[in-house]
Order: sequence, then C-alpha cells, then structure tokens
Amino acid sequence: MQILSQNASHEQRSTMNSQIRYLQKSSEQGRLNYSQLAAMKMPIGSGAIESLIRQVVNLRLKGNGKFWLLENAEAILHARCQWAAGSWSTFCESILTARLYPA
Repeated sequence: MQILSQNASHEQRSTMNSQIRYLQKSSEQGRLNYSQLAAMKMPIGSGAIESLIRQVVNLRLKGNGKFWLLENAEAILHARCQWAAGSWSTFCESILTARLYPA
C-alpha cells in the first residue's frame, strides 16, 4: 500500500484512504467476518442476491413490450418482494388496515 500511495496522485491517494477507512470501519463493525459466516454455512457471495433479482425483478418488469411508470414499478416490486418473502398475507392485511384506519 505504501508503494502504491507513493506513486499515486493526490486524488488517487485520497480515494485510497477513503476506501481503507471504509474497510476498517466495516471490519470493526463485524461486517467482513467471512470465516465466521462460512463456518455458519451462510452465503458470502452475490449469487443468491443476483438470482433473487432475476426472479423477483427482471422477469416481472423487463421484457419486450413492458413499460412502467416509476411509481407503478415500485408498487409491483414491493408486492413481488412480499410474495417472495412469504409475507403476502401480512402485506395484504396492512394495506386493508391502512385503508380502514388512515393515519
């Protein structure tokens, strides 16, 4: 890192320092403890998230002839996420409650 820093411009050093601080803070907060996650058989790759995006987002919102207004796309995504998470009933109850008893 020192050699890289010596040969870097001021802007590059600033970016490097910012990234180093981010990694140090994340490590201190326990977000980079990959060995512990692996021991718990927790996924540490992005594959599960990428697969979920394909299943929940892309198949519903993208495709030939599919055009969405932003607010409609957000509503559909929210509903699809509730369905995928298995919380559809709770989601529907909360909508009904909000309509019956508006804040």
